[in-house]
Amino acid sequence: MRPSSPNDDDRVLGLKPPVVTTEDGFRRRVSYLRISLTDRCNLRCRYCMPKEGIAYFPKESLLSTEEIKRLIEVFQSLGVNKIRLTGGEPLLRSDIADILAHIYSVGISDVSITTNGILLKEKLGGLLEAGLTRINISLDTFRHEKFERITGADAYEKVITGLFAAMESGLSPVKINMVVMRGWNTDEIPDFVEFARIYPIEVRFLELMPTRNNFEGTAMVSNDSFVSVKEIRAEVERHASLGAEDPIQGVARSYPVLGGQGKIGFVSPVSNHFCATCNRVRLTSTGGLKTCLHGEEVVDLKAFIRKGANEEEIAQAIRAALFRKPEEHFIRSDNFESRHLQMSQVGG
Repeated sequence: MRPSSPNDDDRVLGLKPPVVTTEDGFRRRVSYLRISLTDRCNLRCRYCMPKEGIAYFPKESLLSTEEIKRLIEVFQSLGVNKIRLTGGEPLLRSDIADILAHIYSVGISDVSITTNGILLKEKLGGLLEAGLTRINISLDTFRHEKFERITGADAYEKVITGLFAAMESGLSPVKINMVVMRGWNTDEIPDFVEFARIYPIEVRFLELMPTRNNFEGTAMVSNDSFVSVKEIRAEVERHASLGAEDPIQGVARSYPVLGGQGKIGFVSPVSNHFCATCNRVRLTSTGGLKTCLHGEEVVDLKAFIRKGANEEEIAQAIRAALFRKPEEHFIRSDNFESRHLQMSQVGG
């Protein structure tokens, strides 16, 4: 059952919240927007898309730079104060620095990018000039040969070069996202722990999430590849002692590596999902608003823009979508199918 509307007494007394906020139908404040800038990617990671790739969206169907900027302003007016730029591979967008600078210009300071790192070295200067202070780099192996098997590309050296360039640039934090997959990289958990011991970086171990490719059997990973955070953490603690949990709120539970420089984080969207405190929505590269990563509903905000809707009409469409945001997703370790999630098109 959905909760009741805000108390009328607040309106009678003239009380107003200190900032504009947008809540979903379960009174969760939505303050975090993830924007997929493109569905294109220069890798073919097994858990994300088939080796042969997917049919990309036509260029004219993608949000333009100005359309993205306009939607950022609407979301900011509704209380969004955190944005992550994703893809596909977001660094393939030539206008990414322009978009990044615009986010800061409207007063949103908590901004990050998730990238596979291939183009990071060459793009880093422009990102820093635009104001970027933090970044996440997806990296599932430290072994050159295995990298090519997992990603379908011989680009390991470029990613490592980009990783160290980010660390040396002053970006903080720099995080590594490692998707743990049984039979593929569980043997490398100790190597990633050691990296966090040596360097001031946060290594985040992520549970494998199901995608449409998993369900169709085209990604070469399945429910048999799933490793729970409980199992991952047990392996981590065989190689390092962890300190007290980081108080910073987020989907990752993070801990300092005792005697080391970095941190270890765990993200458990399947075994211990965080739907009860979910504060995020996603904007696809074609302007679709997804209020739940695994949900079926997509609201076409691009259609509102291209039909000439004003800011309040767009905001109202967002509010209506938020009210329908589900209480939780249905994914569990024993229900490992997602018919609606094409990761490269949504941005994770």
